[in-house]
Amino acid sequence: MKRIVSVALMIVVFTTIASKVQAQNFGATPQDSIDCIMNNSLYIEFYNQKNYKDAYEPWKACIKSCPKQSENLYIRGRNILLNLMAKATTPADQQKYFNEVLSLYDKRIESFGDTANNIARKAQDIAKYQPNEKLKAFEMYKKAVEVGGAKGEKLNDEFKPLYLKACFDYLSSIKAKEDEMPPLFDAYDYAADALDYSLSQAKAAQDDKSIAKIQSYQGMIESTIEPFASCEKIIPMYQAKYDKNPKDIEVLRKITTVLEKKGCTSSQLFFSATESLHKLEPTAKSAMMMGQMLAAKKQYREAATYLQEAMDKSTDNEEKGKACFLRANILMQLNEYAAARSAFYQVPHYDRSKEGECYYMIASMYLSSAASCASHEGKIRGASWAAYDKAAKAKALDPSISGKCQALMNKCVSQWPTKENAFFYQISNGQSYTVGCWIGESTTVRLR
Repeated sequence: MKRIVSVALMIVVFTTIASKVQAQNFGATPQDSIDCIMNNSLYIEFYNQKNYKDAYEPWKACIKSCPKQSENLYIRGRNILLNLMAKATTPADQQKYFNEVLSLYDKRIESFGDTANNIARKAQDIAKYQPNEKLKAFEMYKKAVEVGGAKGEKLNDEFKPLYLKACFDYLSSIKAKEDEMPPLFDAYDYAADALDYSLSQAKAAQDDKSIAKIQSYQGMIESTIEPFASCEKIIPMYQAKYDKNPKDIEVLRKITTVLEKKGCTSSQLFFSATESLHKLEPTAKSAMMMGQMLAAKKQYREAATYLQEAMDKSTDNEEKGKACFLRANILMQLNEYAAARSAFYQVPHYDRSKEGECYYMIASMYLSSAASCASHEGKIRGASWAAYDKAAKAKALDPSISGKCQALMNKCVSQWPTKENAFFYQISNGQSYTVGCWIGESTTVRLR
């Protein structure tokens, strides 16, 4: 009883204030303002008591008289309607309240805009409260995407994985066949691109909280697409896109990105799309991918050319180091050891973490050249001493590769001259020795 009296007094107070303060105009007329203040106070009082039944009518009056008073009208109104729907005793009443929920989003758009997100909120409620209306939910999300901006910038990130899920749920409900799955990949393409854009913006702003959220959404879309993510299923989908638009840069970017992400880089489609993309828009990344693919095909000479281009075009030291290291390995495959060694020495300038691995590779080349670079009728393999030096340095630089470094060092030791025959070679333990051939490096004599 006391609470009812207090509410009545509050109404009188606010009515008096509203009558005198015409500047406080919440609606189209002064009377709208009076009605708004009165009903707003009344519905909030009931709302805070969780008395949603009595909050309903004054809340509806607020929506009618002052729809632009506050977005809280719509947020709280949804809660009121959903609570009434939950307590409704007939399907007709339940549907009535839910229809009001859906129309509430349209009114919210009229008053406050934010069209894409409010359409998506409507789709989210349809998916949750009308689970059999999968097509309706999917189409509503699709509408939100269409008005959400070219890069999804007008749509909250949380709705992007939900759009993909709604598509998946709908296709699953109709037991879609493989030739009916393209909409799923279109939805995936949108969600992946839009989240990539959001992530780049968050990183530029150094917003760690947003970065973490976006990355979790990216995990959600990858989890959703996973059942259809085998190369056997993906390639036909994107082959059709490629055949239709073989010179469309955006299509080519999408194909190469998805196939690379899903591990389908050995496919002819990936090669063709990457080659086409590189011709139209040569970048460090496309040059790197061409180099990697040609290396896999053992077309080493062409691969080395692309990898040099990748190094020249890249502005990222880690990427430069990756391209340089792969190029050094390719030059080694071509038996161009001197050029390979120069490339291996260059790698740590870009990526110091690979320095030990580079010295190990140089040691391997030295040891493999021990026989061809030997002196004294092929009996003194001085390159094995130089190889031992490089392997020992590699082991010291990178303990993670100490096992294979030690194994190579043991092979080096097996090629050293014995103390018994050192006299015939006119060498002694510890003396300086210059290895000839392409190595051209000073080392120290060591005997077994």
